[in-house]
Amino acid sequence: MKRSIPLVGLLLAAVLVVFGAAQAQNDRLLIGSTSEISGFDPRVATDVPSFERINVIMEGLVAFNRGLGLEPRLATDWETSEDGLTMNFTLREGVRYHHGKEFTSEDVRHTLETMLDPEFGAPNRSLYLAIESIETPDDSTVILNLNQPNAFLINNLARLPIVPADLGQDSDAFNQRPSGTGPYQFDTWIRDDRLVLSRFDDYWGGAGELAFLEFRVIPENSTRLLAYEAGEIDTTQGQLPPEELDRLEEDPQFILERTPGTGYTYLGFNTNVEPLDDFRVRQALNHLIPREGIVARVMAGNAFPGISMLLPTMPWFNPDVMRFDYDPERAQQLLEEAGVDFDEPFRLYTHDNAVRMQIAEILSFEFSQVGLTLEVNIEEFGAFLSRVQDTDDFDMFILGWGGQLDPDRATIRQFHSNPDLGTANYTGYGNPRVDELLEEGVRTDPTSEESFAIYREISAIVVEESPYAFIFYTEETAAYHPWIDGWSVHPYSPNTYQDAHLITKNR
Repeated sequence: MKRSIPLVGLLLAAVLVVFGAAQAQNDRLLIGSTSEISGFDPRVATDVPSFERINVIMEGLVAFNRGLGLEPRLATDWETSEDGLTMNFTLREGVRYHHGKEFTSEDVRHTLETMLDPEFGAPNRSLYLAIESIETPDDSTVILNLNQPNAFLINNLARLPIVPADLGQDSDAFNQRPSGTGPYQFDTWIRDDRLVLSRFDDYWGGAGELAFLEFRVIPENSTRLLAYEAGEIDTTQGQLPPEELDRLEEDPQFILERTPGTGYTYLGFNTNVEPLDDFRVRQALNHLIPREGIVARVMAGNAFPGISMLLPTMPWFNPDVMRFDYDPERAQQLLEEAGVDFDEPFRLYTHDNAVRMQIAEILSFEFSQVGLTLEVNIEEFGAFLSRVQDTDDFDMFILGWGGQLDPDRATIRQFHSNPDLGTANYTGYGNPRVDELLEEGVRTDPTSEESFAIYREISAIVVEESPYAFIFYTEETAAYHPWIDGWSVHPYSPNTYQDAHLITKNR
């Protein structure tokens, strides 16, 4: 015998199905990311895409907020002695890692000691060399004893999430499957496709409403924009097709936010290979970069022509450094003075980033106008980073720096000739006077005229000798849908999702 199902029951079932689907959709934030990551160990990673994810999973003692001020994270309070040689941190109590371990001062000690261990090989080791010893008198206190005052150490600590001591011994394993104290924990990772993080219900700051964050790797800017406009992703921060930004700003169905960034894109030269070991050749190539044209046509005004490694908004910025106007005739003159062999091609490397690939094409054309051949090589981001960081098998490369919030961060790793200090000196640049000034800079009150003078001299020397050609300063852009609340653009892009537990979705 057939039984008939009342119409009311059918309607109720349909409503429940629709409600359940909507609820499931609103439980997951879909994030469009520009690149795949290099790994999850913050002691090893140096790239923005990695820290975009790491800073959701893990936390440092302090963090940069959206106003670029420092706020408490795993430390609730900190103070520096009058002589600048001791830093005392009071740690947050009742914090647990995703794998259940309680957070203590031992984790801070472990993180810093491995960062300082030369055998560990941390790329940013130089930023923490002022730390002479670490005391942990109890579980909630860390005392850093310094070998010299370092005005910028607190900023560097803000960029270093704390690794659990029990898991941090095996960096290779941790780099693939991390555990932290952040609002979301590692769930699944399909390389070059997506990373899924699940809500950590025991987060000290309160569990978020979203059950999952899903980072989807979409390197091509126009493809990522199409995914955003189709509603396939909820948010994205990073490069979007610049020519589309005005349209997005005017369309009420989308939200686009823009703010001055904290970094720049540059052309790096291998100063240890001929003829790039001659600063006249590097200056010549600097004169072949149409910065204003790149900003206008490639970036559609969503950037500012590059000048130096220091942002124009910084008090240490030197407006009087040598300027490299677009001048092919001057470039030709310098190349002839240096006796360049015009038959030998230059090898340029960059990665699968739409803007940087366009810049490479432009440079190839501009170089050809003075008889030079540029061999452009595009690599996957991880392979490209390995080439630049671990080898000297290149002539030039296009890359960028973000988070240049103070002059030490913007200079010492990149331009000091001592490998222990110049851990990101991919160009092999060296100048004794620059080394001297860099070491003096970290010991000097950053609010003083003396500090301003030090970094202005550094930038004048480096810009003139041209290990880098500064192409443009960045502007940060973020797009999200009206159904997203509790999230907006962050001028320091690695931190853009650090407060993911505050994000809500109501689509």
